[in-house]
Amino acid sequence: MAQGLLVSDHPLLNDLYALNLKAYLDLSLTVVTDIDDALNIIDLDAQGDIIISLSQVDEKDSGKIILEHLEKKGSNCPFILIGENSAVSDVKRIVNLPANLNISLVIRKCAEILGVTAKEMASKKVDDFYPIPISMLECFSEAPCDIYTKVSKVRETSQFAKIIQEDEENQEYSHKKRIEKYRGLGIKQLYIPSGLRLKVVNLASEIVLKTLDDSKNDHAEILKASEQGFEIVADFLGAGEKVSEEVVEISRKCMETMKNTLKKVPRLGPLLKQLVENKSGYLYLHAIVGIYISRHIIKNISWGSEEHSEKLSFVFFFHDIFLSPIFAAHPDLKYEEDMLLHSDLSEDEKETILNHARLASEAVKTFPRCPLGADTIILQHHGTSNGVGFTIEYKDDTSPLAKVLLISESFVEELIKERSNGMAKTLVSEIVNKLHLKFPNHTYKKIINCLDTIAF
Repeated sequence: MAQGLLVSDHPLLNDLYALNLKAYLDLSLTVVTDIDDALNIIDLDAQGDIIISLSQVDEKDSGKIILEHLEKKGSNCPFILIGENSAVSDVKRIVNLPANLNISLVIRKCAEILGVTAKEMASKKVDDFYPIPISMLECFSEAPCDIYTKVSKVRETSQFAKIIQEDEENQEYSHKKRIEKYRGLGIKQLYIPSGLRLKVVNLASEIVLKTLDDSKNDHAEILKASEQGFEIVADFLGAGEKVSEEVVEISRKCMETMKNTLKKVPRLGPLLKQLVENKSGYLYLHAIVGIYISRHIIKNISWGSEEHSEKLSFVFFFHDIFLSPIFAAHPDLKYEEDMLLHSDLSEDEKETILNHARLASEAVKTFPRCPLGADTIILQHHGTSNGVGFTIEYKDDTSPLAKVLLISESFVEELIKERSNGMAKTLVSEIVNKLHLKFPNHTYKKIINCLDTIAF
């Protein structure tokens, strides 16, 4: 087994390099975060077969300092420098690599130095990874299995780097803190070995149900568990799994949590603020605020009833649920119509976007006590009668509750788009004016007029 020294003060990179070089090359790294510690190891000739260092450590030129120390000792130990912020970056004695997160390049260069062949590396690779929303992994206090991140965006040659190891001893960071760090970097999705998917999802289901049942938990914790439940249901449906009693129970409890949230936060502005502070994902935020808007409309329209409100609450939970893995995989994208034009999406993903209304409509039919007509509302929620694609002309042959859904959803999208510009008191009236232009037919206008009285 090869030995090496890694000099880096970046905890996430330390995990990536140490875990992956061990997995692919059987290279065991001693990791130090201080240059003086690195120099002491070199003095003892304990650096092993290779030294890897960031070009800057604790704002010091680690490349220059380490190289000078190696030359002073007369050591020819191979030296890989990552980043170009060093006075010795162009020295031929050093293998200098760019600072971008390219784990595969680091692995290849280390393999060349250590004489490990591509065939030997291939025999160590793990394939068939399954995407897991980071919000689902947050419910675990310890890693349920090895967890990976994708380090290559090229679909045909995607590569994965291990970032958390199951049962790893003496972890510098707990599982939860590591997951929090990745969420802080804007990452919405991580990966696990495909064969462990059901195990992880079932364990997450148990934890989420327990959290939702525990009245001692505060509202923010229950709200977070509800979003995790939403992700679990989306995972089961998206994978074509049979709707089990457990999935039905998670769905029911999540919908209860959504309704309880609306009771506790009855005004739109504070509701949106709480969801943003809780770092709710786009689809979950979209669903709760959509329920709020639709219930307001139903309360203020002449033909509305509590039965209609309950039906739309059910619909809002499920109508976009097949988009969940796509939003997780592409966190910089939001609106379905925009996503169709984006080059990063695969043809399969675009096909799901075009058909997500139909897929959700078919899925809810399998749910016990599905509200009568909920499948039709979901089918029509982008203005088409067959649940495929998006309409540009909103016709009157759409069912009345589907019209409420269309307008509520459009209101939420406009609200989220404008959120970064501040919450002016005139925001509701500005959105209402936009909706009148988008939905010119009389039957839609009657519904839109109900929005004038929303308390922000």
